[in-house]
Amino acid sequence: MKRPELARARRAAGYTQELLAEHVGVSPQTVRNWESGRAEPLAYKRPKLARVIGISLTRLETLLKNAPLEPGNWNCSTVPSNIAIADSVPIGEIPLDTQYVESLHSRIQELVRMDMQFGGDLSSGVALKLFQSVHRKLGQVKYDQAIEADLYSAAGELGELTGWLLFDAGKHDLVRRVNNEALNLLRMAGDRSTEILTLQNMSMHAGYLKRPAEALRLSQMVLEQNNLSPRLRALFLIRKARALALGGNNSEAKRTFDQAASLYLDGVRDNDPGWAWWINDEEIAWHEAMIYGDIGERYRSIDILQECVDLTPVNAVRGRYVHTASLLEAQTHAQAWAEISNTFERLMPYVDEVGSTRAATMLLKTIPIIEKSATASGDVRSNAAELKRRLIDAGYFQEDE
Repeated sequence: MKRPELARARRAAGYTQELLAEHVGVSPQTVRNWESGRAEPLAYKRPKLARVIGISLTRLETLLKNAPLEPGNWNCSTVPSNIAIADSVPIGEIPLDTQYVESLHSRIQELVRMDMQFGGDLSSGVALKLFQSVHRKLGQVKYDQAIEADLYSAAGELGELTGWLLFDAGKHDLVRRVNNEALNLLRMAGDRSTEILTLQNMSMHAGYLKRPAEALRLSQMVLEQNNLSPRLRALFLIRKARALALGGNNSEAKRTFDQAASLYLDGVRDNDPGWAWWINDEEIAWHEAMIYGDIGERYRSIDILQECVDLTPVNAVRGRYVHTASLLEAQTHAQAWAEISNTFERLMPYVDEVGSTRAATMLLKTIPIIEKSATASGDVRSNAAELKRRLIDAGYFQEDE
């Protein structure tokens, strides 16, 4: 059943289907499916959709309830009649329909929560297995062409997240492969907003691998576009600043970061993608600290990292672990021994509760610096030895390494 009132509300707000899609962060085909009754907006998209077209969320829910989905809400044993399928869905396969797309979005959110609590070592394996399954299905299982863009967009978003989780797990060869595949899927879907997020991840990963020229080119490629919101431009200016700092262009790195921080203060716009929520005070602080660390201003980096740890929500466990590990690293390089005991105390509980190879690798590189230092106190050395023992018990390296 079509939803003419939804279409009228869109037109009254001055939006074409294409423009509404851009503001809500979906494909134009998704908007067409909403208005034709072939699909419903996912729950997390509804508040933004209502706000953009100028109606209450209650009114939007009423419009959706009064116009149920057309035949197509099918289960594993049925196939909608409006799909040109040569063969039925293979035995054992879930049909790729709107319910499947919604289930992918739900599982993506669950993986995000898993990462926040337990880190990428655990969640990356789950995500990669799911992404491989989805990727195979796209090539083998028939689906309604009307949901193609949404299906590829959801698969690409899963790939983007999988790449990020693999980065935290230290699987760097897989990161590059998965990111590139996610980029292909998102471009086929016409999902520009998640494509931009993937490019941001790729720039971050290139910087981590000490490939500043590659990181700089990726960030500059996006910045050359004229339609970026202040928040997105700030994000890619931060990536550019990190690449400049890694490349030794210290003054330009600082200037670029200051420009990014100024744009960040402009706030979020209605046309910002849904993922823009994580570009927050904590994220800005952490990148500023990393830039000062890259250019050798360790003491300034320490102050900002301390603020960053304090800003990180208590339930963002993996984030607190990574940020506290970064603080320990900065304090060690600056030989700030008077401040480091408290950092050890805050860090220890995470080592055997959170699986983050990224954080563990940082700590494994920091401990030998403490062991070799002529100025570290006995208490600092003892704490470093205990941290090393816990890392060994967690399985990160052998005692004879």
